[in-house]
Amino acid sequence: MQPKHLRTFLAVASTLSFTKAGQKVHLAQSSVTEQVQALEADLGVALFERSQRKLALTDAGEKLVGYAEALLSLAADARAAVAGSAEVRGKLSVGALETLCAQWLAPVLADFQDRHPLLQLDLQVAGTGALREGVKEGSLDVSFSFTQPPADSGLHSACVGSDELVLLVPAGHALASFASAAPQHVAGERFLVTAQGCAYRAMFDGAFSTPGSQRPQVAGEYGSLGAIVNMVRSGFGCALLPRLAVAGLDRGLVVLPWQDGAARIGIHMSWRPRQLPLALRQFQDAVRHRASQLHEPVPTVDMQYAASSEAVAHEEANRVGNIVDVADAADR
Repeated sequence: MQPKHLRTFLAVASTLSFTKAGQKVHLAQSSVTEQVQALEADLGVALFERSQRKLALTDAGEKLVGYAEALLSLAADARAAVAGSAEVRGKLSVGALETLCAQWLAPVLADFQDRHPLLQLDLQVAGTGALREGVKEGSLDVSFSFTQPPADSGLHSACVGSDELVLLVPAGHALASFASAAPQHVAGERFLVTAQGCAYRAMFDGAFSTPGSQRPQVAGEYGSLGAIVNMVRSGFGCALLPRLAVAGLDRGLVVLPWQDGAARIGIHMSWRPRQLPLALRQFQDAVRHRASQLHEPVPTVDMQYAASSEAVAHEEANRVGNIVDVADAADR
């Protein structure tokens, strides 16, 4: 099995298209077809089921994906070892929500690039659903979001940090002098939220899901966090968001910790289960090291994918779960 054949095979497996695979590995479609056929001849099995309408992996093809990724990863590590250098080379594709990129992830990326100048570090900003699909299909090596991947996604994940849930009110608001806010303080307030199916909307819904909590009025749904912040600043209502989402945008606002700062949202790192490349292993170590230095509390807002199949309605949207009480979190 030649490495170039395995790379081409993985490109076809992730796109299920010879044309798109050719674009991905910079080969003509005819060359992609020839390499896949050569690999099939070498293994003595068909790797794809071909029809006029679609291309699909065979059982043998499904099995080969993990081995191909592992072999290519080991080959890259072997080259570095034989060259007598531990310098990280190659390419690492990282994806994250814009909220996380701007503040939380930026210092890690900058420091890692400075320490490994020969590494091509690519960053993709996208919504939760697109990030998950990017990791699954191989266009991303690792991604960061406020949600854990579903159990049946085939992805691995780890909580590597957390962010604080905060209440935004306009300057001069009756709550502006409070040290923190809780559901009983905002029962009569108007709230600006994102659409159903969005991670931020789930944070809002979960904040008022405990028995006895009175759900405040929803004054409007918006597809932009910037619009929500501006509407709060103008005095139209309040909002409940992660603190990272309003970093640098809090002019004219009062930002209050939610439930004395105890409500926190996990920041999750997701990747494919495989033999991890050296660059990815070292980057994951760098992320974990940063998290340990920050001493961020264990999150008590557990953003999980729900079982339903609601449509994604926001650029950072996906199916998520509930906010839990601090006492409940301690028991989990």
